[in-house]
Amino acid sequence: MSRPQPQPAPRPIPASSQFAAGFRLDWHFSTLRQGEVGLLCLLGSEIDSARANWRGELVPFFHAEGGWYALLAADMDALPRAYPLVVHAQLASGAATFARRVRIVLGNFIRENFTLPSAAAGLVDASIESAELAAITDVSTYSGKLPLWDAAGFELPLSSALTSPFGSFRALNAGIQTRHSGWDQQAATGTPVRAMAAGRVAFAGQLKIRGNYVLIDHGLGLYTGCAHFSALQVQAGQTVGAGQIIGLSGNTGRSSAPHLHWEVRLRGRWVNGLALLELWLPQPQSRL
Repeated sequence: MSRPQPQPAPRPIPASSQFAAGFRLDWHFSTLRQGEVGLLCLLGSEIDSARANWRGELVPFFHAEGGWYALLAADMDALPRAYPLVVHAQLASGAATFARRVRIVLGNFIRENFTLPSAAAGLVDASIESAELAAITDVSTYSGKLPLWDAAGFELPLSSALTSPFGSFRALNAGIQTRHSGWDQQAATGTPVRAMAAGRVAFAGQLKIRGNYVLIDHGLGLYTGCAHFSALQVQAGQTVGAGQIIGLSGNTGRSSAPHLHWEVRLRGRWVNGLALLELWLPQPQSRL
């Protein structure tokens, strides 16, 4: 049976709008919690390109569904305060500029204590975590200028219950303090895991902490990763569709029991995957 295609949803009413030189910038958020993703939409004719300057980053806009869109990443470690944001639109006959301050507020993350079995206890090491993050950064430096997701959008990789939440402060074996970069879901060993959206596999292989791991590039610096697989069913460079089986869940890496860990990374920042799933995203007009 073919996978049903969702009906396209209309663009939601923005939280607020700004106007300049006959153009409109729609803000689809008021504030951002630590870990949330914010959507901007620029509307008007004869726009050649647009970009935003925010928190030391040049944020690109992409063209889709009759507008130009940008995704802002308020990562889980962002200091709660207001940050100036400037949007510059290059037009065929000039330019338009918008400015506002964007406030990031506390994510209210919980604290968790975990005791790992002896087989995984050797991986409780800050240097191993640092090296693994560097490896993930290395394979996620390239991402196209267009979205790779399709009309299906983003969905959970499993239908099971969510357990350990994004952003939690963790104490492992009463020692190392770390952060949870994603969400955990219940999954017995061998459960088929689905791609969260269409994209291209950036990495499929073994890491020390995440075990057997798949990282998928969805364009625009947006990646989803799934960890602790018992078996992989995709390889690097492969194009995958939303809902395609990418592997079987397991207990590899730094894990205390079979489960699925999944995470979302936007331009090098860990963000709350559930917030992304709740966000309306435009349907791409073309793909790389």
